[in-house]
Amino acid sequence: MNAITHPRLAERPSGASAHAQFSKVPKSRLASIPGRKGLPFLGVLPEAVRDPFAFSNAMVERYGPIHRFYACGNWNVQLVGPEANEFVLFDRERNFSAYGGWRPVFGRHFDGGLLLRDGDDHQWHRKLIAAAFKQDQLQSYLSTFSRNSVDLAPDQLGGTLEIYEFAQRLTFANGYAAFLGRDARDATRSDLLAFRYMMRSATAVLPFALPGTAHAKANWAKRHIAGLLEPLFETAPDEGRTDLASVLVRMHGEKLLTKQEVLAHLTFTIAASFDALSSGTISTLYYLASDAGWQQRVRDELLGAIPSAEAVTLAQLQRCPMSDWSVKEALRLNAAAPVLWRRALQDVQFQGHRLPAGTLVGVNPMLTHLMGEIWDEPMRFNPERFAPEPTARRHRFAYVPFGGGAHGCLGANFASLQVRALLRFMLERFDIALADDRPPRWYHWPNCRPVGGLDLALRPL
Repeated sequence: MNAITHPRLAERPSGASAHAQFSKVPKSRLASIPGRKGLPFLGVLPEAVRDPFAFSNAMVERYGPIHRFYACGNWNVQLVGPEANEFVLFDRERNFSAYGGWRPVFGRHFDGGLLLRDGDDHQWHRKLIAAAFKQDQLQSYLSTFSRNSVDLAPDQLGGTLEIYEFAQRLTFANGYAAFLGRDARDATRSDLLAFRYMMRSATAVLPFALPGTAHAKANWAKRHIAGLLEPLFETAPDEGRTDLASVLVRMHGEKLLTKQEVLAHLTFTIAASFDALSSGTISTLYYLASDAGWQQRVRDELLGAIPSAEAVTLAQLQRCPMSDWSVKEALRLNAAAPVLWRRALQDVQFQGHRLPAGTLVGVNPMLTHLMGEIWDEPMRFNPERFAPEPTARRHRFAYVPFGGGAHGCLGANFASLQVRALLRFMLERFDIALADDRPPRWYHWPNCRPVGGLDLALRPL
């Protein structure tokens, strides 16, 4: 294998496919934690899905940062704050299972993906996937991002731009090219919708795949994606190819991965990355459009450090901290992943409350990122919060847009580079302003997006 090789890993962990079995935790064992049940079986799920931010905020205001609620046959405990993030995400003692936490959300359609693996099995698979996010790969992705910005821009930019669909198209094109090694122009609308439907299945209230429901659409999507990815196994990838699909298919040929594991990793990586990345792209463009001063500071920085939008390098972006701060601040205000789920593997204690083995536990970056005790004027867009000095003063788990610990997102740098490459392209050509004075309504699950779309006015410079 050339360019990217799989790491010389230890022998694959035995029992890699085995998962812990969990029992439901009764209300009586969570009696010290305040909360409520809601409807029979569904519990609070309908109102949580209708407006995730309003629901979470109301629960904290009424019951405090440690509370419980009932949904789909299980009691869930939600913890809010940086200490909770550290306790659950860093997880020094391996008290929590990501598989157990995420299975009720994504298990039906993403089983086998990296998010639904634990322990040594997770670490082994993570090392394989990490090959796609090394420094040399990130530099090659930057070229892809720049090219796709140019290719998609002519028909989209000028006058008014609806940034939700634009961001979805662009980030899907980038993932399609970076992870599958294919020309982004070959991606179809059905390809994009298939991965979108897979992610949207996480918001399903009904567990049945009735016609027109989220699960029915996801079932169609799985068949479509299988047809898209199955041809990867028909011929060995060229030695010079370094995309994730080629790397994983080679590993399949070397008996390191099964075919099902390759398909699971590709499906989840593409679906999660493009949906989360479009969320970060939309939020960054919106907040810079809302603040002309910061927009100009970022424009001056990017244009001064990067001579050409078609040839952006990692070294150039490293000289542009304000663009990085702006992306981070947008993700603080609109967390791409509002809740991160785990399940307790054994009885644990947190701030005087006992969480029995089997408890579904969620930490809430969406609310932690807006806590007034941590962030001065938390609803104000202020990228300087992420300058070195204020960052050093904060709890290191106060800001967790990409999770943390063993399950921290491998694509964090991939995400930031993509948004900043787009900013370099757009801010050279346009002044970006809001096309409508009415603030958008943000919907926060499974990734933040504006309800009904969001228009920006692009004024040529």
